[in-house]
Amino acid sequence: MTVTVTKKPGGITQLFNTETGRVTYKCKAESAYMLLEAFGGIVKFNQKGAIATVTGHITSLESCDVIKKGHSEYKEALLSIISAHKEFAQNVSDSYQKEIQELENKLSAL
Repeated sequence: MTVTVTKKPGGITQLFNTETGRVTYKCKAESAYMLLEAFGGIVKFNQKGAIATVTGHITSLESCDVIKKGHSEYKEALLSIISAHKEFAQNVSDSYQKEIQELENKLSAL
């Protein structure tokens, strides 16, 4: 069995089982939001360790809620997702820049 692990914005980790096609999203933060089309809206991970799973057309939630367009919390959740994506992109970019700088420093020391 092969599982691909991908870090996502907002403190979410995606686990993809290449053999079964099962995708599991696990919350590593205290709480988080993620727009997941399989659930028809925004999944609100209510606590650390909350899980959303998609296997084909079957979905399941553990310690999560789905916020659909028109819900009073939808706009706030979407703003939170946008903010998490911006922060994630900045952190990823910074970490790559730092890695590149360290490699360049090693090269210049040769």
